[in-house]
Amino acid sequence: MKIHVLLVLFFALIFNSCKKKPLPPDEEEPASVFYFKADIGGSIVSMDAGLNSYYMSSSYFQDSNSVYVFKSELKQKECKDNCGYGISVLINDYKTSPSYNMYIDSTLTLSNYQYNDGSIMPLFYKGNFTPRQTAQNVTNNWTFSDGNAYNTINCVRSFKANTSYTASLLVTSSAFGSISHDNVYKIGNPVQANINAIRISPTNIFNYQFSVTGLTGTPPFTYLWDFGDGFTTTQASPSHEFLVSDLYRVKLTLVDANNDICEAYYQIPAFNGTIGEANFNAYFTPIQNPKALSAITILINDPQGKVYSSKLVNQTANDQFEIVSIENYKAQDSNQLFKKIKIKFNCTVVNGSNSIAIKGGEAVIAVAYKN
Repeated sequence: MKIHVLLVLFFALIFNSCKKKPLPPDEEEPASVFYFKADIGGSIVSMDAGLNSYYMSSSYFQDSNSVYVFKSELKQKECKDNCGYGISVLINDYKTSPSYNMYIDSTLTLSNYQYNDGSIMPLFYKGNFTPRQTAQNVTNNWTFSDGNAYNTINCVRSFKANTSYTASLLVTSSAFGSISHDNVYKIGNPVQANINAIRISPTNIFNYQFSVTGLTGTPPFTYLWDFGDGFTTTQASPSHEFLVSDLYRVKLTLVDANNDICEAYYQIPAFNGTIGEANFNAYFTPIQNPKALSAITILINDPQGKVYSSKLVNQTANDQFEIVSIENYKAQDSNQLFKKIKIKFNCTVVNGSNSIAIKGGEAVIAVAYKN
């Protein structure tokens, strides 16, 4: 009997020892921090750092113009045969740095960037503002919607391209007190204009002749004048008589042959008395960007080892590059400073006579820099 019990216990121990214990559940594979995905020439391409030997690296250097270039690469490491695509993103600093200073926080901002192509936009525009008030002993106070202010007769300052600004002039004199006027400008817009108005008769304070000066754009133009008193006209240089004594804000909407639109404003003091004038003219001069500051270059390595570049390729209006997020990032294997940025872009890259369209590009890349 004892032998029987011992045998039962023996076989029970063997049976339990042969049962596999369940392993703890695998920890979820962390998502790749850096990646790239896009439609490259009709093929959907996806690359993730840490998978399939893909490796994210970043560096910086100065070009021949003393401009820092921030370079980010996502490629397969030490790949010789049957390699996949690779991508490099080069971001130029926003200014020259002859003293070896870098401007990473000013260079990388949430914005759209221009490509380093054959039609690179001006670096900025210089605006020259001149008041029409010519009386003596007046003070001019210029303010702009970006927070800048100037206390000068004429105002000269720079503006960022493709940005709208409101310019305001406050004219003050002991003879008439204070009067102000503002205008809106889209910097880089092909169509720009100033309004000019004179009284048809010195004794008739209500009747004015209007004209346009400094007009740029592609003719023919269409005009829409709104005199602020309920009357409008589509004449190019109309005359208009105001029926009620008041201070009117005249608006002109101009459209050129390319459907580019400009709005201009003018202030009419249609009443007796000593009245000041706060109208002003503005002219904008493009400052060219020969050093390709703040410009982007995309390099694509295809599986055959050919390198395609966006440099000097005239991109279309739909080919854009946007930085949508920026974070500080510290690599675990070094003390190198990095920014982790997310980008979205479309562009065309070329190799000789061959070109590839990149559509729906999205990536998170590292950008190395120094303090």
